[in-house]
Amino acid sequence: MEPVLFRNVTAIVLAGGKNSRMEGVDKSMLPVKGTPMIRYIVNQLESHFREIIIGAGDIEKYSFLNHEVIPDEIEGMGPLMGIYSCLVGSNNDLNFITACDIPDINIDFVKEMLELSAGADIVMPVNDNNDNEPLYAVYRKTIIPAARKLLKEKKLKISGLFEMVNIKFIPFDGRGWYHNLNYRDDYDKFIDKAV
Repeated sequence: MEPVLFRNVTAIVLAGGKNSRMEGVDKSMLPVKGTPMIRYIVNQLESHFREIIIGAGDIEKYSFLNHEVIPDEIEGMGPLMGIYSCLVGSNNDLNFITACDIPDINIDFVKEMLELSAGADIVMPVNDNNDNEPLYAVYRKTIIPAARKLLKEKKLKISGLFEMVNIKFIPFDGRGWYHNLNYRDDYDKFIDKAV
């Protein structure tokens, strides 16, 4: 089957963060099937997106990926700053944003989110427990002014955007493919299954 190509959509992989929950270990470089996790993620994106951006402070460190690396405009302000900085640098209005600790990309689910994006500034997964996943979602550049306002006011939660922009939530199960590797234990369990 011919791979889906999202012609006018940018994929953004956020690789900033302090990795505090992973005891300081750089999650993006943990091996998955013999390759750094961020390379494993980018490999899945490359046949579907023409533009891929890496959101990270260390441009040299991620140069091996051969994609543009965009650092945060101001360091230490969390994922909202990463989202904002990468959206400013993106060449497309629509952007799929994921984190470097979500190793498996479900392209069919990304396609569903993009299909829902008409009339929305953000399309975000939400599960049965009403937990949403802001770092596996679709964002338009139209959120830039709202994000800038929040950041100026030192309001760093992504959820601060929810009342300021038009957001659509998409029901999300993720069983069988979705893994968010926040802790070393999460990573170890994922690797045991992935072998």
